Amino acid sequence: MKKISLKSIDQKIWFVSDLHLGHDKPFILGPRNYQNVNEAYSHTHEMLKMIGPNDIVFNLGDVVIGAGANSMEYAKRIVHLPCKHQYFIWGNHNAGIHQLYDDCRKDIGLLADNIEIYPLSYPNSPFTFLGHYAEISIDGRVVVLTHYPIASWNHISKGAYHIHGHCHRNLKEDTTLRRLDVGWEWMKRPVEWNEIVRELSPRSAVAPDHHGKDA
Repeated sequence: MKKISLKSIDQKIWFVSDLHLGHDKPFILGPRNYQNVNEAYSHTHEMLKMIGPNDIVFNLGDVVIGAGANSMEYAKRIVHLPCKHQYFIWGNHNAGIHQLYDDCRKDIGLLADNIEIYPLSYPNSPFTFLGHYAEISIDGRVVVLTHYPIASWNHISKGAYHIHGHCHRNLKEDTTLRRLDVGWEWMKRPVEWNEIVRELSPRSAVAPDHHGKDA
């Protein structure tokens, strides 16, 4: 796959993680100030409307959990989000989404359970599975995408950003690192690229290991 290289002047670029649609646990609903899963879904759906038809979305995992028989229905609504492109990174909760991925694999004749293929696009949608890790470029800056935070990443000492989810904003932010958790708890909406730049650009590009010595 050719490296994804974008310019923010051409379209809005959004990041989202940890929607947890259908998850009725207090540790999810409480910090988000939702009373129940229906209220959570309604608010999430409303906030996703800020994404326009010409926009790019990077979804960093954990879309659906605990929705039971509704998991695939919830997942399909996210897969068919009306945008130009939506790129997906696996999280650790993959209900619904993984069934859709398996359907894509079967559609191309890939039946072996131990073989995965990326990128893989979901038919008749803007949604593409990228796997567990991706390096992209936005406005010439390297951006490393995962669901989980990592301590040291490619081009860290050259100003690369690392954007992740998973921690629900509970990981103490190291303000010496250009690393950011864009989980839903932060703004309770998708986060736009220029907001990320404003958050991370004041931070130094100092690596926490030897990579800072060979920049």
